[in-house]
Amino acid sequence: MRVLLPVLTMLFLFYNSVSLYKIGAEAEIKKEGFEVMSFNSRLFNHYNWIDRDSVPYQIKKFFISEMPEVLSIQEYHGDYEQLLSSYRNKHIYFSGDNVGLSIYTNNYIVNRGVVEFDGGINNAINNAIFIDIIEKKDTIRVYNAHFESFKVDVNSLNTDLTTIKNVIDKIKYSYIAQKKQLDSLLNHVSRSPYKSILTVDLNNTEHSYIYKKIIEKFDDVFKLKGNGFGSTYEFKFLPIRIDYVFISPSIYAKSFYIFDENLSDHKPISAFLDI
Repeated sequence: MRVLLPVLTMLFLFYNSVSLYKIGAEAEIKKEGFEVMSFNSRLFNHYNWIDRDSVPYQIKKFFISEMPEVLSIQEYHGDYEQLLSSYRNKHIYFSGDNVGLSIYTNNYIVNRGVVEFDGGINNAINNAIFIDIIEKKDTIRVYNAHFESFKVDVNSLNTDLTTIKNVIDKIKYSYIAQKKQLDSLLNHVSRSPYKSILTVDLNNTEHSYIYKKIIEKFDDVFKLKGNGFGSTYEFKFLPIRIDYVFISPSIYAKSFYIFDENLSDHKPISAFLDI
């Protein structure tokens, strides 16, 4: 009985979380085209979740080696801005405690802004930002968004009624918060005059309501060009995909890559596009 609640909670939270899309031998992925990378840095390991002092340096080295045209970072921490010194242009937004979102690029930024989310309790990380950039004489809008997490520690759950009620309340609250945040984002996106790219830590799977609402208007680059399980988040029991790059249908996807880097509890992902 002691393990029943954690197991049931895990199955509920991550029901159908494994993407069975294109399972099998992975074809060699060509990293060609306009690269848009999304990465939840987990504050650049500011609180030493990974027992390795070199993590910030390794993140910088990774960014320099890859140098995507656009780099979106969730759970950005202002103390590590020097790690991105190789980029000329940036948009950083802090909503508290030196933590927030950022987008880096060497493309010319013609406009930038913030989408304040309605819903959530941790607005320091749950917001969206955007930039409008020039690429091949075209203007492209890039969003970076971070949605509310469920905040349920499966490993620490007990089987008492109080714990069960707390878990149910957290799940219910998170679903409501994510729905409100999605409405805020899609309302802003609907008014964009440009074709758009959404880099998102959705904190939910492709079987969720919020994912299904997004793909009514946008394409999921992993579904178009990805291979394998598509796991982007470190979870002990199941491979789980909660990080995404979505694109307007008028943008052509060439390939999609998930980097096997131990730099955070999330993996960096990249979409290679033809704008």
